[in-house]
Amino acid sequence: MFTSDPAPPDAAATHSSALWRALLEATADAVLVVGARGLVLVTNPAFNRLFGLQGPASIPEGLSFGELCERLGEAFADTPQFLAHAAELHGQEGAVAGEWWTMTDGRTLEADVLPVVVEGRRIEQLWLWRDVTERARLRAGPGHSHAPEANLSYLDELTGLYNRRGFLHFARAQLDGAALARRPMLLIFVDLDALKEINDRLGHAAGDQALVDTGTVLKSTFRERDIVARLGGDEFVVLVTDSSAVREADLLARLSGRLGALNARAGREFQLALSIGVAAFDPGSPESLEELLSEADSRMYLDKRRRKDAAAN
Repeated sequence: MFTSDPAPPDAAATHSSALWRALLEATADAVLVVGARGLVLVTNPAFNRLFGLQGPASIPEGLSFGELCERLGEAFADTPQFLAHAAELHGQEGAVAGEWWTMTDGRTLEADVLPVVVEGRRIEQLWLWRDVTERARLRAGPGHSHAPEANLSYLDELTGLYNRRGFLHFARAQLDGAALARRPMLLIFVDLDALKEINDRLGHAAGDQALVDTGTVLKSTFRERDIVARLGGDEFVVLVTDSSAVREADLLARLSGRLGALNARAGREFQLALSIGVAAFDPGSPESLEELLSEADSRMYLDKRRRKDAAAN
């Protein structure tokens, strides 16, 4: 076996520093690190590009977080609100995910704010920013969107949810940010049961309505910042973009309640039934989006088989 002498401490520190710089430069998220004394310690190239902090506008050494916010303020549509809320977020101890901010140039930015804690004490604060303008415009609907016509290819025409292409595009961006921010997520795979039987018995218009109703139930169950999509056919998927403050059991109970309320409405010709599988994204041991989809899909089929066996007995 090949062995080598341990690296001296200064070499290890140099390697760690180089790795950190490479990570900052490679990540698509705009990164800002603020020290315990309120000074800006680190920004990455993506942050500088996002806010146009290049050349003469670059951040000088020793700039405070408050001074940085004053510099950035005019870029936000509501400058006083941005300054007040940024100060509030900077002063709190916990983590916040999925904050949306509107810019004067029409962009929408999303920010995660996370404490860096060592031995129970917050020593730094990490801000992660990303441009979610496309998601915001699509969420507003085609009638409100000024996005290029090609962006409509991210939407499912029948349900108005994201389609497979849109889901993969936006979910991959969320996974990149979640791994860096150490933010847990849930991927929920949903299959609409007995769609073929509804089509055969009541016609394809009823089958289409069943798909639309499923999309409506999913959208009403999850938050706006979660990504809800129809992958195709009778398959749907949800990416819960921050599961740190929610329990899987509570989410599934809420979904079951919304589904039950829909089925209880008078005059419905069919009942909706869903098979569900869940995969958890662990930022400490991150999996790819494809691995999460495969895991959740397998668990969905186990759920479908289990319920079929229970109905047969």
